[in-house]
Amino acid sequence: MKIRDGRTAGRCLGPAESNCDEGFFTKRNAIESKGRMTTSLQNDRRFTPGQRGVGLVMALVLLAVAVPLITGALALASNLSIDSGVKERILKRQYSLMGATQYSVYRLAFESGYLDSLAEGVPDSYSIVLNGETITLTAVKIVSPSGTPQFPKSDNSRRLRVFKEVAPATTAAATLTTFNYSILIRNEDDEAEQITKVHDGLAPGFTYLAGSTTGVTTSNPSITLLTNGEGEDYQKLVWNLAPLHLTLQPGESLTLNFSAQATLGEGNYCNESWAEPGDLLTSTGPTAKVTVGSPAQTLCPGEAAKVTKDVSPAVVAGGALNTYTYTVHVANTGAEVLHMSLIRDMLPAGFTYVAGSTTGDITTADPQTTLQQGRQRLDWTLSPTVAAQPGAQLTLTFQTQAALGPGEYWNEAWITFDEFSYTLYTWPSAVVTAMGVVSTTAAAGTMTSNAEIWVGSGMYGLAGWYITR
Repeated sequence: MKIRDGRTAGRCLGPAESNCDEGFFTKRNAIESKGRMTTSLQNDRRFTPGQRGVGLVMALVLLAVAVPLITGALALASNLSIDSGVKERILKRQYSLMGATQYSVYRLAFESGYLDSLAEGVPDSYSIVLNGETITLTAVKIVSPSGTPQFPKSDNSRRLRVFKEVAPATTAAATLTTFNYSILIRNEDDEAEQITKVHDGLAPGFTYLAGSTTGVTTSNPSITLLTNGEGEDYQKLVWNLAPLHLTLQPGESLTLNFSAQATLGEGNYCNESWAEPGDLLTSTGPTAKVTVGSPAQTLCPGEAAKVTKDVSPAVVAGGALNTYTYTVHVANTGAEVLHMSLIRDMLPAGFTYVAGSTTGDITTADPQTTLQQGRQRLDWTLSPTVAAQPGAQLTLTFQTQAALGPGEYWNEAWITFDEFSYTLYTWPSAVVTAMGVVSTTAAAGTMTSNAEIWVGSGMYGLAGWYITR
């Protein structure tokens, strides 16, 4: 420990004196200095009488100064030791309170029945012992969490959602390659749905590999040779699943796998799948892209687009009024120019559009608002149409407000392009989760840890905490 004038401590730490401000020195160095002076006096025959007198006076003066310094340093060291012990006990208590707060989170999140046993506004207190500290914990449910979230209701005309993947996604030009496709179909409705057919449009140059179908069926599809808008022939595959009487419950899915072969020139090759009922409304759009060689661009041939949506904040405390920022992302993933004529957004129940909040590179105009089935519908009519160039990434951002009870709040959006016979749909997405709120305190002596814990179906989190003395 470094000291100055036997009074000030704690400002300089470390063994090297260079770590200290000027005027600081160690207790050890002060003692060593005294020792060297004593040795010099014992060998005073090397000095003249006058020199010995001067040396004696200097030694007495330095001893008179050094003894109080050392005595003061020892007293200070004792005080510092006591202070260090106090700080250690405080730190130990703080860690104990933090551990107790985490225990509160554990009980609320994982102890069966505990959260449900709490009544809103009624404190529940109990004690635990951590690190030898007796800590009193108190939990108060401020906002009750919701039960199991209901499956979101989607566009009534769309029930089955189709996803598709391919492997490998790259290959060399002029090389015979087998491509393995996987189609996943999920029931996004809140009622059971019977699936009857699966369609797939292979890219030009691809040929279905007989006997390769696995998954929900092993039957080969019917194959029809069609011609696209560029005059290229391609295979359309259809699997008839009606005889299997396959019924998907809400949220359930099935998979169908198959293989195709092709020897291709350099470029990008995309694939499209859809299901019945729903037909093209369930379409994946051109996807499952295969890149051959090193083409100059990465876009799918022809017309293709992708629409997604997000929201911020996505998790909030139930009961509080919040402003939410939604962003619709429109990507032209094809090689042709697309023209948008309408963007429609269906807000969750309880949400209201904030006038004048629309921004982005699609439009800054306010939408027309309509109340539909207890939800506010927003329509941006784009006249003239907004062109999306190949590869363009466009956005439309706007704000809403809502004071929400605990639960999940889903959003839906549709984009109308002049080039497509159907609207592109985000499906229920950009979900806002409003959580239940429990306030907890952990007290030990005069010290208290206060925390706010958010709880929901399968979710929990420590939203914030602080310690007071």
